Amino acid sequence: MKFTAIDTSAWKELKKSIEELALGMQEQFGTKPELPNLLHNGDVCRILNISKRTLQHYRDTSVLSFIQIGHKCYYKREDVEALLAKSNHQ
Repeated sequence: MKFTAIDTSAWKELKKSIEELALGMQEQFGTKPELPNLLHNGDVCRILNISKRTLQHYRDTSVLSFIQIGHKCYYKREDVEALLAKSNHQ
């Protein structure tokens, strides 16, 4: 690993230039759109402490909504947390 030492004033100038560049990029391209926090089958099974077959049953009976991308199913974190809260509440 190679290290390069620079004085404080050069560092501050470099940092300011990078911050200005980042601001310009953000103004030009905007911020990245927020995507929903998606969970995979295994994650949901661990969180809910259920088997994959039970998760399949939840999909089939619309207990838990899902998004299918290709051949994979994903679940919104807030939906899983709501189901968990509902099951804990009962």
